[in-house]
Amino acid sequence: MDKNIEKIINDIVWWIPFKKLRNNIRNILFDIYNKIDFLNNFISNNIDSKINNNYNILYNSIRNSTPQAYIDVVEISLAYHCNLNCYSCMHFSQLASEKYYDIEVFEKDIKRLSELTNGLINTFHLMGGEPLLNKNCKDYFYILRKYFKNSSIWLVTNGVLLLKQDENFWLSCKNNNIEIHPTKYPINIDWDNIKKICLNYNIPLVFYNNENIIKESIKVDLDLSGNQDTFSQFMNCLGANNCIQLDNGKLFTCSISAYINYFNKYFNENIPITEYDYIDIYKVNNYNEILFFLSKPIPLCKYCNNINWKTIGEWKISTRSIDEYTDQTRPDQTRPDLIVICKEYIQFYNNLKIEKLQPMLHLKNVA
Repeated sequence: MDKNIEKIINDIVWWIPFKKLRNNIRNILFDIYNKIDFLNNFISNNIDSKINNNYNILYNSIRNSTPQAYIDVVEISLAYHCNLNCYSCMHFSQLASEKYYDIEVFEKDIKRLSELTNGLINTFHLMGGEPLLNKNCKDYFYILRKYFKNSSIWLVTNGVLLLKQDENFWLSCKNNNIEIHPTKYPINIDWDNIKKICLNYNIPLVFYNNENIIKESIKVDLDLSGNQDTFSQFMNCLGANNCIQLDNGKLFTCSISAYINYFNKYFNENIPITEYDYIDIYKVNNYNEILFFLSKPIPLCKYCNNINWKTIGEWKISTRSIDEYTDQTRPDQTRPDLIVICKEYIQFYNNLKIEKLQPMLHLKNVA
């Protein structure tokens, strides 16, 4: 306890002639002070927390809706599929079949983007899916560095295939100043060996989510009916105007809009992608057009319910069920996973009927 407070309380009770009573009153006053002090700290901390939280929300909303001076991060999927099946993947990689960003289209797109931006993009994330599934991964490094000499280039990988890369890959990383940013999953990978290789080639190795933090799963929530307010969803979104995706000549404001086609195909859904959900880099005249487009809501926002997105704890493997993305189903549609269950039930029921009928048929034949 503060010495000054202790002195004040002692000064208050010193005149009480009975020692036992004096001590009791002193203890009561100490207790009252401690409770008041605790309450003040509790209120103060909660107010500070609410102020900080509201500030972050306000800052994020203003940032989302403000055209930036330049694009901070562009993410590019070199492979759309993945060798890990992550629960509720925001790139829908566990739902995608084998597919790669065509390298000739890639160079054409990067050249055009360089012309529009004059090379002014802060960072590129080469990712997926899992980018190392693309056997020509190292060649994309040379192309990107050719047109963006001053940008940071990150290879964002789960690390599973890093130790299988040959010397040409590591030399490409070194020569093109590529930073390797692996995400740490709860799987068995020899990170010590990977660190040694990166050190030998002088390649920066920085864990994407922190070396001491194991990847957790996030549950995405989509509104299949498209009933969400596009403005609210965009303003509350952590990806909007922040996780820009380049895919086949188009820039998207987030990964959901860029890769929703894999969700649609796998689950036989029809969340529409229109020409208003992306900006075509071959149809714009300057950088400002791009920056303005990325800072406003798109029609697809009404199919996203990001206020319900949540961390669900330790990393989970996907079962490729639509439940990973929504609790809704269309009234005119049966889910593919339920079709399988129904077929299995019908088969079981038919087998059960046959088993019960066989004794009856046997008795009839005997008679």
